[in-house]
Amino acid sequence: MDINKKPLVSICIPTYNGEKYIEETIKSALNQSYKNIEIIITDDCSKDKTLDICNSFKDKRIKIFKNSKNLGLVGNWKECVNKASSKWIKFLFQDDLIEPNCVEIMIDAALSNNVNFIMCDREYIFEEGVDDHAIRFYSNLPKTGNLFNKDTKYTPEETSKIIAPYIFKNCLGEPPTILMNKDFYKENDFPNNYFQLIDYIFALNKILKDEFVFVSKKLLKFRVHNDSTSKKNNTVDPKNPDAFNKFLYIKYYEKIQLCHEILYNPLFKTIKALIPSKDIEMIKRWIVMKSYREYGFENVFSFYKNSKLSNYIIDNFTSDYSLLKYRIFKVVNKKYRKKYKV
Repeated sequence: MDINKKPLVSICIPTYNGEKYIEETIKSALNQSYKNIEIIITDDCSKDKTLDICNSFKDKRIKIFKNSKNLGLVGNWKECVNKASSKWIKFLFQDDLIEPNCVEIMIDAALSNNVNFIMCDREYIFEEGVDDHAIRFYSNLPKTGNLFNKDTKYTPEETSKIIAPYIFKNCLGEPPTILMNKDFYKENDFPNNYFQLIDYIFALNKILKDEFVFVSKKLLKFRVHNDSTSKKNNTVDPKNPDAFNKFLYIKYYEKIQLCHEILYNPLFKTIKALIPSKDIEMIKRWIVMKSYREYGFENVFSFYKNSKLSNYIIDNFTSDYSLLKYRIFKVVNKKYRKKYKV
């Protein structure tokens, strides 16, 4: 088919201090079998040689933008989408790689199935020096390709039945697994009350509303290294109150928010219909009690008390703590943790 008759696809690469891997990432984008592409790079005021490396490429398909100020991770994602010329957006992060046939397979799946959202499977690249905890964390995530085991279109109802038992983990993958139609995208699809789970919530915002297609081929290599945002988000400095509160927010509060959303956000109505309210309450209480156990009741309780969901989090059970209470609840709660892979 004539290249001009194929829709333009914008490969969006938001960057920040990505000098170590960005060259390899751009090369994987340029090496696509699907030729009608543009590569949009928005740099979020990098302090290293990221921009120099990007500018060293002389391919006219590459368009580079430097933000006037640092927008942060999600702000830079949004800016990259806004700069794209095409309605078809393919996310690619600065340290990841896509297979040469990635765009071709995904855009063909979108057009042939008449859908606006496509996801593919991925594999992990663990860089040298990544600790065992990180390897276990990613290795223990639900395998998306095992859950959605057919290359087909899934309705929100079908999707809900598949992911309900795994809803408290990211069972969908990261934004670089996604190709989407920009016409059906809104900035608040990336809600500003999430950090670590923002990509998961974004995907849920799409596939719980409309049909999507899953491609079982592993078209993305997701790199795990010690400088990644996910790694930094799971590092705590107890002596820094602001950093400690952000850590608690990411490690525990976001998961509690998800419990609250399942109960009260209409988007999750098909999930809510599959999970008893009591189960959600038991998972919420486990998250709270575990945070008390790991980081001290007084420190964590004050954080929850000052949060927007304090009335939801703090109840007769979670308003106090003892080691004996925790140990008894751990036994009582075991069947719920096992059921939902928490």
